[in-house]
Amino acid sequence: MPDYDFSQVDAAIIDSQLNTARVFRDVLIRLGFRRVELFDSVKAAAGLLGSVMPDLVLVDADGEDSEAFQFIRALRNEPTAPNPFACVIVTTWAPTPALLTRVTNAGGDDLLMKPVSPKQVRDRIVSLIESRKGFVVTADYIGPDRRKSPREGAQVPVLDAPNTLRLKATGQWTQSGARMLLNEAVATVTTQKRLRASIQVAFLVEFALAGLARPAPDRMSIDHVGRIGGFLDDLLRRLGDDGDHAPVEAVARAIKTLADKVRAAAEAGPVAADDRDQLQALSRALMQAVDPDRALEAMTREVSSAVAGYRGRLEQIAQAKAAAAAALTASTAAAADEDANEPVALSAPPPAAAGTALSAG
Repeated sequence: MPDYDFSQVDAAIIDSQLNTARVFRDVLIRLGFRRVELFDSVKAAAGLLGSVMPDLVLVDADGEDSEAFQFIRALRNEPTAPNPFACVIVTTWAPTPALLTRVTNAGGDDLLMKPVSPKQVRDRIVSLIESRKGFVVTADYIGPDRRKSPREGAQVPVLDAPNTLRLKATGQWTQSGARMLLNEAVATVTTQKRLRASIQVAFLVEFALAGLARPAPDRMSIDHVGRIGGFLDDLLRRLGDDGDHAPVEAVARAIKTLADKVRAAAEAGPVAADDRDQLQALSRALMQAVDPDRALEAMTREVSSAVAGYRGRLEQIAQAKAAAAAALTASTAAAADEDANEPVALSAPPPAAAGTALSAG
């Protein structure tokens, strides 16, 4: 195992259990970490999101529900975060598959079960230095690649995110060099978030159109329209000073206004065909405004392919639920039949009353 130098590495530990936090701090200090800050809550550590982010963060997941995951998502997604690519290890006393899923979906790098040995901590840190996963950017996620297999539609590129832990531990760190890498990576993330948000809006519109055309629009279509505003808000807050974004902003705000109108109409009854057509046209115009160098036809094909794949998965889920319900019904009916066919024990005749003579004969 290489002899890494942690003398320039900074870390933060967020854990409400002070004794546990001190154990982690002692381990990191023995490894040679330059500075290790302790925070007894996510709220106390909130300042990290707007200051110099440490290279490694250990955050406890056993405190207030979801606070740790909100912190990780804010770190990964906040445009003003100084280092959204910091290494994050989530710690817990009670690891479960559900918890691992939450860590993965929030953008954490790893899950570490307490209690820990110094070797376990070092091994996880070495893994982040030597084999950390590349980052992916989608409409609602930034973090280590969580995919196990390719998916439908366009392939999401993998970003070799700056790893300041690795740079410092391997002696490749310079302030100016790291800042250049971080700025380039943040710019790439910003561009990808705009692209993915515009495609996601088009996807939500395309999926909802069929349901909105019904005399009584279905709940799922209405809910999909309701999600459009959140992605538009994220896109709008990422329109910086790197170009003229007036066309993108104008189209995005027009979609948001129309989506609110369409959703309100759908809650009360049918949606006008003109509004549906305009919503689709605007969603495609947004993709074109965000990515003018790419053919609109290619983008609409990508959206249609994603919608078809999504509908297919929904159908599979519905069929699986129907099959499970049918199997349960059949099992219940069979059990009822068995009960009905079970031989009934006949009770013995009551004994003769005392003193009664039975005649023979």
